[in-house]
Amino acid sequence: MMRSPSSAAETPATRRRAATYIPDDPLLTAREAAAERRQALSTFWRDVKRGLVPPAIYVSPRCPRWRRSEIRAALEACRAPQRQGAA
Repeated sequence: MMRSPSSAAETPATRRRAATYIPDDPLLTAREAAAERRQALSTFWRDVKRGLVPPAIYVSPRCPRWRRSEIRAALEACRAPQRQGAA
């Protein structure tokens, strides 16, 4: 049986394991948060600057993250006045 070159270099220590823990409220990158809000990345950063999005949690310098629940709550808060005005 022939092995491919990439599998020959794999050792048990370098193999990725399947994620066993998925948090209920994950931290999202800017790209993921923008997708959650159905926005372009540049529009998301513009909303961050305007204060329409909650402040980021910096897990390290230059590594901002947002809680999914906070992104969804901010999105609902923006949509709520439109629903009341239409009724």
